Amino acid sequence: MSEITASVMQQPSTHNEHMSLEDFCGTIRKMESQGQDGISLFNDVISQGYAPDLIAEDEFQHSRRLERITTEITRRFRQEGMRIVLVAGPSCSGKTTTSRFLNLMLRDNGIQPCVVSLDNYFLNLDQRPLNANGEIDYESFYGLDLKQLGRDISSLLAGDQVSMPTYDYVKGERTYRGNTLKLESNSLLFLEGLHALNPLLVPDIDDDLKFKLFVTAQATIYYGEKVGLEEHDNRLLRRIYRDYNSRGASALQTLQWWPGVLRGENLWILPFASNADAWFNTSMVFEFSAIKSRVSQLLCEVPESEPVEYKIAQRLYALLDRVAPLTHEDFVAIAPKRRFLLSNEGK
Repeated sequence: MSEITASVMQQPSTHNEHMSLEDFCGTIRKMESQGQDGISLFNDVISQGYAPDLIAEDEFQHSRRLERITTEITRRFRQEGMRIVLVAGPSCSGKTTTSRFLNLMLRDNGIQPCVVSLDNYFLNLDQRPLNANGEIDYESFYGLDLKQLGRDISSLLAGDQVSMPTYDYVKGERTYRGNTLKLESNSLLFLEGLHALNPLLVPDIDDDLKFKLFVTAQATIYYGEKVGLEEHDNRLLRRIYRDYNSRGASALQTLQWWPGVLRGENLWILPFASNADAWFNTSMVFEFSAIKSRVSQLLCEVPESEPVEYKIAQRLYALLDRVAPLTHEDFVAIAPKRRFLLSNEGK
């Protein structure tokens, strides 16, 4: 056991322990920046039963970073008349979760967030643009009904009550189910989606009225040279987990979709990241441990008959294999005081 880990283990269960764990979380990130393998330190902490404390500390640090963004949004809303928060980021970067917690913090500041998901403005499938292969381009910015979105946002900012759409993914069409939205004097409009930072999204709205947040997911632990993280692995592992739970998709299907997702991001999302007023990294030190059991099983189901996807699956499996898993008991222990966590990941 390293000296750093030993110092963590020797702390009594008091606030001082959290200070030591804060140092630990910082050490993990420093080791990553210096090209050192921090996973053995992480596994030491988990194996000694300190997972709940580590989760609590990492979530606390997440909360502090979000509070700084909330403070700036609140200042601009009250002092500069800013009216819209635009939250964008690539697939599985954590946009929706980040928006949800920002909304909670803003309510604590007396501001009423009103969230509009850009997904609900997708065109019907038979109206979507096609890619070079003549297939529906699911990643295209022009898959959004930009005219209707522009009209609705202008009406909302003018104080009108607006009928809000809902996109039916089963039917592949936009529907209206009686949902309405009206902004009050203390309301702040949130636009959340892949393309929220594209300057053509709501071009008629003055930039002074917008706060632009780019959400990313960059892993916080360096895994060494033998089994290293590639740039998008963090989000890919999240996507495999999410697609299985929300769509019933296999890991093979997700791996087959992924190259198209990345092409769309490089074309439609990442070029506008530099426009952001703030960036937020949603990665948690413990998240691979949280999803390890389920995702490892899914990766094992990728058949050798699909050599491209099989090779990727084997690499990702080897990466997860290095990480100590969290147990359901770890999640139960942290439940009373936690603020951020993927739901039921430890089951």
